Amino acid sequence: MFLAALVAMQMATMPVATCLQPGRTGELRSEWMVSAGAARSVALFDSAGNRIYGVQAVSWGRSLTRPHGPGWLRGCFAWAVEATPLLVQFAPTRLYGAGVAPVVWRWNFLPLRTWSVFAEMSMGGLWTTDPIPEQTNAVNFTAHWGGGARWHTSPRDSLVVSYRFQHFSNGNQLSSNPGVNSHVLLAGWSRRSAR
Repeated sequence: MFLAALVAMQMATMPVATCLQPGRTGELRSEWMVSAGAARSVALFDSAGNRIYGVQAVSWGRSLTRPHGPGWLRGCFAWAVEATPLLVQFAPTRLYGAGVAPVVWRWNFLPLRTWSVFAEMSMGGLWTTDPIPEQTNAVNFTAHWGGGARWHTSPRDSLVVSYRFQHFSNGNQLSSNPGVNSHVLLAGWSRRSAR
């Protein structure tokens, strides 16, 4: 927790270039992103399949580096914090949850004129009204990896579509650690700013 607070303070004051503004770098280095989507779990190793849920995500991120990398891999590293204010599982049973991921590492590839792409991975926690999956507990660790695309509708605003492979598990807190692995599709909006 101390590390996350220290990184957040550093992020708020760093004057670095960014990869968030189409056509230019150096002005817009922070991004708010709001998205919602649907997920379906898959039976993979010990994970529970055939779960259907909806999820909402809100994140704030900040570019920490100048552009790096060769050719099409060239981009900027950003650190983001993501909240999941609402997760609703519809099948096989109904349950509700909320979570936070203080570690979201996002690679923003250099933007083109009207669109840009990103790749990301995260770590966090999820609290639910009932155990997910059953016979575990209602407190789970989360991780995801995935990516997405932004369609720039203005210099500051973008429509966002993304995919992530999401994992929930109790992190071996109990004798069994079945977990849930899901394919998640999200759509939303982002706004970039200088702060």
